[in-house]
Amino acid sequence: MSKAPIWTAERLAAMETAQLKQLLANAQARGASELAALCGETLAGRVGVAKKPATSSSPVGKRTARDVVLEFHFVCENDRGVTADGEGFFWTGLWIVSEDEVIKSMKAGGKVALHSSHAAMSYRQGKILDYRKSDRDMVKKRNIGIEFLVAADDVALPWFGDGTAEKGYKWASDAPSNEQAER
Repeated sequence: MSKAPIWTAERLAAMETAQLKQLLANAQARGASELAALCGETLAGRVGVAKKPATSSSPVGKRTARDVVLEFHFVCENDRGVTADGEGFFWTGLWIVSEDEVIKSMKAGGKVALHSSHAAMSYRQGKILDYRKSDRDMVKKRNIGIEFLVAADDVALPWFGDGTAEKGYKWASDAPSNEQAER
């Protein structure tokens, strides 16, 4: 059996961006949270690295009914709206997301990740267990928001999603297949 490589910040910095992204995906798939965090920090520190384009075969906004959100990512500074619900569980603040997508995500074992910024690894994350709807008063309109009940885990996730908004989605079609993850 071969010995596992030792990943240092210097070794990761010397890698090409595409290789580093693949290593990050592999580390996440295998639950290697320390390596994933180090890869995410290295990627975030690269100047001029373009945002990852959507890799889904379905264009954004034209997803099929079979597409599912594997990870909801939210910029949530200072635990805004987050409340504990026993040891190892928390409710997120309110987020405007599709209830249908939340239900499909829960059935697929979806996760929530809270970030202080797009560039930072998540500081709270875990599997979605349940949700509840609540009124969310906005400046000019009233929306129904979703709060997620999450079983917390210690595997920090890098931001995923295009654009500059406060939320991003990792769709099943964005995730590497098992064959790609093993490379």
